[in-house]
Amino acid sequence: MSLSFSYKARNISGRMMGGKIQADSLKTAMDLLRQKNYFVLEIKPIRTLDFNFGKMLGLKIKIKELAIFCRQFATMSSAGIPLLQCLNILTHQTEAKNLREILQNVVLEIEKGKSLSEAFKEHKNNFPDLFINMLAAGELSGTLDQSLSRLALHFEKDHELREKIRSAMTYPIFVGGMAFVAMIFLIVFVVPIFVDIFNSVGAVLPLPTRIVIGISTAVTHFWYLFVTLLPAAFFALKRFCATEKGKSIVDNLILKMPILGQMNHKLIVARFSRTLSTLLRSGVPLMQSLETLEKVVGNSIAAKEIAAARQSIKEGEKMAPVMMKSKIFPPMAVNMISIGEESGALDELLEKLAIFYEQDVEYIVARFSSLIEPIMIAVVGVMIAFIAISIYLPLFQLSGALGQQNGM
Repeated sequence: MSLSFSYKARNISGRMMGGKIQADSLKTAMDLLRQKNYFVLEIKPIRTLDFNFGKMLGLKIKIKELAIFCRQFATMSSAGIPLLQCLNILTHQTEAKNLREILQNVVLEIEKGKSLSEAFKEHKNNFPDLFINMLAAGELSGTLDQSLSRLALHFEKDHELREKIRSAMTYPIFVGGMAFVAMIFLIVFVVPIFVDIFNSVGAVLPLPTRIVIGISTAVTHFWYLFVTLLPAAFFALKRFCATEKGKSIVDNLILKMPILGQMNHKLIVARFSRTLSTLLRSGVPLMQSLETLEKVVGNSIAAKEIAAARQSIKEGEKMAPVMMKSKIFPPMAVNMISIGEESGALDELLEKLAIFYEQDVEYIVARFSSLIEPIMIAVVGVMIAFIAISIYLPLFQLSGALGQQNGM
């Protein structure tokens, strides 16, 4: 386990330096500073409690942060800046605390004699397999800067697509949240006032009113059950979805949803095409690329189909015939893959396929955004109208009964 040390030292020019360094021990920290031609004046361990919640929850580095890191790394590497100097510069520049700590450890591992990909592999839980494999391929082929550029482009495209989908979902989530708050306010504060009125006059309540009153009573009297049971149900569902069976059920349901299912289909094909194209162009073998894709495609059903295609290639067959039976990959995508296999230009055709399906996803997102607004307004209107009618229906009946009594 790496420890943090603060130090004060003078460099070879006599300039005072200071900062933090991570090492396995005080002696290792001293040795690392001496290797940098620092004359150490003071060094001591930093004893702090680690409240890095990202690390505690096992969160990976964000796609945006990876894109920025790969783009900057590629630029410096292509300019001829030595590897360790690049990493030290990036360590000081990055704003992400989790990534900065990882880079500090990577520098230490490289100084001990490990390769770049081996050093990052020590932190494989924080990075996608695509990233580790392409670093290894770039090192072996001597084209690390090109591999980093392709990674940067890949993560930039992925981030751009995610942001467009997130933007499309922001409005319905906001409207849904506001509608939920409004309903809770009506049920908790408004409905009980009318319940007292109905009880005082002994009115016979219609079914919609009884339903709303029942919900109001449950929420106001047993709110602690909702506060405890809902989070418990959420975490139980999340745990079930993390299992192989649960993930398979959820992935299948998502693919069958209207509009969102179609979008997810095309998103899987786009991600598959761009990732495989990126890996192949960086010199990663096809079998290893498909193995990586199984882990990063983001859908268990698609992962099983990719595994079947990999097994087919292992037995000496082509990938396209197996994918013809696919539930995920449409005939157009399979035909393009088949042409790519026959022509030897699989990486180029996959990139074109990725561009096509990414544009298709963007079109669906735009159409979804235009449709969801009136749908959400209608749903919210129906819910509020149901509560309002449920409250006022007994009042109309009471006023009618009073009118008949006065007429008599």
